[in-house]
Amino acid sequence: MDMMQSAAAPVQEARTSRALVLSGGIAMGAFAAGACAALEEAGGPPPSHLAGSSAGALTAALIAGNPPGRRVERLRAFWESVALDPTPATSALLGPPPAGGAWRRAYNRAAVLQSLLLGRPGLYRPRLALPWSIGQAPALYDLAPLLQRLRSSVDFDRLNSGETRLAIAATDVVSGERVVFDTGRGDRIGPEHVVASCALLPIFAPIEVEGRLLADGGLASNAPLDLVLDEPGEGEVLCFVVELFARAGTRPRTLTDAASRAGDLAFGNQTRRILEGQIREHRLRALVADLVERLPEEVRQDPALAARLRDAAGGGRGATVVMLGYHAGLDEAGLGKAFDFSPATLRDRWRGGEARMREALARLEADAPPRARPGLRLVEVG
Repeated sequence: MDMMQSAAAPVQEARTSRALVLSGGIAMGAFAAGACAALEEAGGPPPSHLAGSSAGALTAALIAGNPPGRRVERLRAFWESVALDPTPATSALLGPPPAGGAWRRAYNRAAVLQSLLLGRPGLYRPRLALPWSIGQAPALYDLAPLLQRLRSSVDFDRLNSGETRLAIAATDVVSGERVVFDTGRGDRIGPEHVVASCALLPIFAPIEVEGRLLADGGLASNAPLDLVLDEPGEGEVLCFVVELFARAGTRPRTLTDAASRAGDLAFGNQTRRILEGQIREHRLRALVADLVERLPEEVRQDPALAARLRDAAGGGRGATVVMLGYHAGLDEAGLGKAFDFSPATLRDRWRGGEARMREALARLEADAPPRARPGLRLVEVG
């Protein structure tokens, strides 16, 4: 589905920058990694602005903290390292499970159980301390392994160099505020900021950063696309948004289905509300820009009024938002799908992200709209 909200007056050809917004979703982040890999392999300018929450912040850090040409390699190495076969004996004897059916369902559920009981090397481990220990926030797991992993996988000097702008979201556990760390605004992002964005309560322990107890950014905005679209600037922005929680789905058949669907709706609807707000804002900016053109010259030349009108019109920046959605397969592990780190599922998700991004790029190439000011065009894929 395409939606276009724009002013009628065309403007001159302007430079188009690329941005990438990645949502959280724990193990479903392999889909986003595959989409990023397909985007890089397609060529063209790399994204100059990255934003993400939770697993999306992790993927964005791996991209911003590695040079072009090595980013796909780093993403692939990360996801291959966290994959673990839940039934190694069966796989050795019979090969990998089929794409669907009873065997695949059992395999996926075994992978979830394995992740919940044992943790995941390089990501998280069960907490040994009692949950009521003094000075510790209650949680089932801690993310100390991920903190160590990031130090060896991400060049934080490169990440903070300004070559690629990175913004990640976390949530203040006490105040409930969204907390944003943005290299474009002078913040220095370290591994602790990324881990804080991934700390989904009460599963993962929150992290103390800069005097605030921070938890998963998805609790405030799971796909923080406003961090890109609210930025002023000249020219167009092409913003790819990878959403891992499907807003549209099917009627639940079991309690597990219902719980899984509730998670999809809670997080997926966050993104939809942000997007709808952006569409309304761009429509209003288009109206202001049109009204400015109709004002008498002496009114437009008033210095105080002119500055306010320029702010309201947004500087003439247009945007194309490409929404790539992940839809879990029927045989995925329902409520536990975010903890399915099995090699077969991660491979399927990676390939699904690649396919969705290639479809999006083909759509854009086949249907390039005339640019308008200040417009927002939405292209939904999947």
